Amino acid sequence: MRRVEVPRGKSVALADPKPNPQVSKEKTGSADSRGHAPGERCREPGCVDCRWDTQRLKFWLRGRLLAAGAEEVQVDAALGAHTVDVLWRIGDRLCAIEVSSAAPELQRARQLTTALRSSGCSEMLWITPPGWWTAQLPALGIDDFAAAGCEYRAVGGALSTGPGGVVIPRQNAYELREFMSEWVAEQIAYGFRDEHTGGWATVTDWERHTRTQAAVIARQRAELMNQRTALALARKATRDKAKQLLRMTHRLERAEQAAQTQSDDLAQARRRLADHNRVDATLRLTVAGQKSALMHWQLITWFALLVIVTFIAAGMFLK
Repeated sequence: MRRVEVPRGKSVALADPKPNPQVSKEKTGSADSRGHAPGERCREPGCVDCRWDTQRLKFWLRGRLLAAGAEEVQVDAALGAHTVDVLWRIGDRLCAIEVSSAAPELQRARQLTTALRSSGCSEMLWITPPGWWTAQLPALGIDDFAAAGCEYRAVGGALSTGPGGVVIPRQNAYELREFMSEWVAEQIAYGFRDEHTGGWATVTDWERHTRTQAAVIARQRAELMNQRTALALARKATRDKAKQLLRMTHRLERAEQAAQTQSDDLAQARRRLADHNRVDATLRLTVAGQKSALMHWQLITWFALLVIVTFIAAGMFLK
């Protein structure tokens, strides 16, 4: 019941309306939200409980950073033209933390990281759900943003030394409180495994990784030098073969020219021989004709002599 005052000094009692259970529940859930229960793992960007979990994590981070030795920690602090979820400083180091209970937009996250570093932030950490993006950003993948007792654990983004001395994704979970203590103490740092992906590892692990990579680079350099030497020898052998081939080609061309010249000389000799054969045949025919004419003249001469001798003999007998 409610009592309200009306004119002329009278009061009227009004009955309270019956509340709508569904509306009351929705209003209560929105206004008096206290986050998700442990293990729910909600990933909705506009969820009120997710915002509560994110805000609780920010202040938990502030407490852990101060306990680890950070000189100044601010929640929702302004840095340049942007607002950073957690901004902490120790000495000359100015580091920022961005908390996102949902999967971040990779392009926007990269742009924000670049902008904050341009504004003077030396180190940047993204706390997001686990996923493929943790290898593309300086990020840690948190398993549950509503962890019981605020025992947050990172299941992605952390690296450890693997076989061969290079860093690989960490297999076991990483306590976030332990990470914060090591980060403030500069015992852990972000680095790149390859051209595109990276992660967080201890300085000792990065030293082993760097030493292993240096050994690999030295071995590859030696192999490259050997390959270059072999390539230089192969090129020299190829040049020698090319020169030899050029000489053989030149000799072959000269031999072809000589053969062509000899062929021309042979053809000319054949033409001269054919001319000689024709002249010889003509001369033989001429000689044969002259022999035949000579034989005829000889016969005629002998016949004339016989006639003369006959006439002389006849004259002698007639006397």
